[in-house]
Amino acid sequence: MYNLIMEFTKSLIKGKLIKRYKRFFTDVKLDKEVVVAHCPNTGSMKGLLDENNEVYLSKNNDPKRKLKYGLELIKAHKNLVGVNTHMANKIVNHGLSNNLIKELKNNDIIKPEVFFNKETRFDFLIEKDGQKSFVEVKNVTLTRKKNINTIAITTRASKLPTGIYSNEDHKKIIQKLKNIYPSIVYCGDILSGALMNAGPIIHPPLVILNVGPLEHFSKWDIHNEGTQKSIQKVMFELDNERILIRKKLGYKSPHYPIKDHYANKGKKWMYGNLAHDKLVSSKDWREDINIHSHRYVIEDIKEGLAFMNSLAEKLNIKVPITSSLLDITSTILGSDIKKSGRTLSNLGVNFSLNKLKKILSDKK
Repeated sequence: MYNLIMEFTKSLIKGKLIKRYKRFFTDVKLDKEVVVAHCPNTGSMKGLLDENNEVYLSKNNDPKRKLKYGLELIKAHKNLVGVNTHMANKIVNHGLSNNLIKELKNNDIIKPEVFFNKETRFDFLIEKDGQKSFVEVKNVTLTRKKNINTIAITTRASKLPTGIYSNEDHKKIIQKLKNIYPSIVYCGDILSGALMNAGPIIHPPLVILNVGPLEHFSKWDIHNEGTQKSIQKVMFELDNERILIRKKLGYKSPHYPIKDHYANKGKKWMYGNLAHDKLVSSKDWREDINIHSHRYVIEDIKEGLAFMNSLAEKLNIKVPITSSLLDITSTILGSDIKKSGRTLSNLGVNFSLNKLKKILSDKK
């Protein structure tokens, strides 16, 4: 690890963070006024956005710019964190040019923005004694609540439904997996396993039905204040559609209904009773969610829900909650997920589901 010190060309202005919103805007309190500063960072900036955190702004008097101020640094946990992603390459260029990086010193040539081929570009090409190396630069702004050497285990899974590609020797395979994950339980082929995934059931209603607060507030916990009874009703109906698909495909119980995830008694769900309450009270589950890039959308909606919907279409059954969530998300993102997502057609499954199940269970 290196401390690459590079001075800003202009003095920065100290202030206190009020909030960040709509991804690119931050309200900052200066000595005598509150200003809106541009946030040149598209990431979640997890752990940096606590109210009253010390921040440093640059000022630009260019009349063509809509905002005079830009966010450069945030002080968190007694450390200054550079959040302007445009500065990362400048800092590394400074380090390379002044031989501040031990492993990359004394280069004969330093070239920025060099193409490796027609499709691949690297941030730097450096050459020393005829030896060429490519350097890629990334800006990381994550801070952790716990010590860097600490792993927080909020709760342990009591059951992990697992599908096996072939039924041949599935008992031996499951036993090997149990040596690593004792909570694993066999649930049939991999299609059955895919339809045991809780992510596409829990996350889409929480994200889509909380999209307003997520875009407006700098902090909004979908698992806490975002999990209300009305939203849970939608989630439970969505789960009923998942279970209906499983039954139509011939899969038998247990189906592990999502209701049990929120229950304090009765049958234990995958993570035991009161799993949701444990996650919320730990405060380890709070996330900054960008509706356009977060895994709850990219994975659970574009892949998980789109796949469920295509299965339902193939089975000729109605899944109105699944379909509606996909339609709303498609409108927000500006693309038809029912066509572009992970569907049977896009996976090349243009034959009957009976044939698919036979392939998945073939012992050869």
